[in-house]
Amino acid sequence: MVWPVHGFSERDGRDMKEMVGKYMAFTLLIVCAVCGSIGAGSFAKGKGEERIGAGKDAGAAKGQPDIVTEGESYAYVQLKREDCQILLVTDGTYGYNGLEASFHSEVYRQDADGNWQWQGIIAGSGTAYPIRCDKNGIYVTGGHFAAYYSVDRESMLLVCEEYASETFDENGNATYVYAEDGKTERLVEGNSHLTAMFDRYEQAELVGFRRVEKKDGEK
Repeated sequence: MVWPVHGFSERDGRDMKEMVGKYMAFTLLIVCAVCGSIGAGSFAKGKGEERIGAGKDAGAAKGQPDIVTEGESYAYVQLKREDCQILLVTDGTYGYNGLEASFHSEVYRQDADGNWQWQGIIAGSGTAYPIRCDKNGIYVTGGHFAAYYSVDRESMLLVCEEYASETFDENGNATYVYAEDGKTERLVEGNSHLTAMFDRYEQAELVGFRRVEKKDGEK
């Protein structure tokens, strides 16, 4: 799923990030309840809906970014199709297959001046579904949904490019939804699209985060 939808501010994102840390169990219930309805929404444009430029420094950031604070963790993801780099920042990681993983993260891209621009929050539905990536995009998943994000060629913003989900009524009857473009949902027969996205997710690379620790001499 993607958190948030349009109109959601960076301040709201910070508040949501605190909620994730303090009320994880409650958050997971919310994720499961709403993933089918907002997971296919386009990715939020962030504070002031600023457009992100493809500046020459956008893909050259190395080391610890200055926007990450003590106790947070970060990871760079290089997307080759658009030759750009994005930054993932989270305050919740856990050990997974030898790496520090996370299932929720804030997302940033650099503008032409080298400033990090907040774009939104991506979130799966628990520690069993860490964020993964391939050469062109990022996967977030849950027990009943999968979403794939990539960079839009025109806006250079991260958007939901593909989405699939399943829901069940009180009698156990399933409804399957698929959005080939990440936005236009349609009902489909069976869960083949969801299964295919899960297969790709499992084959994708696990995103490993690095935690920011207090430097020697700092109080």
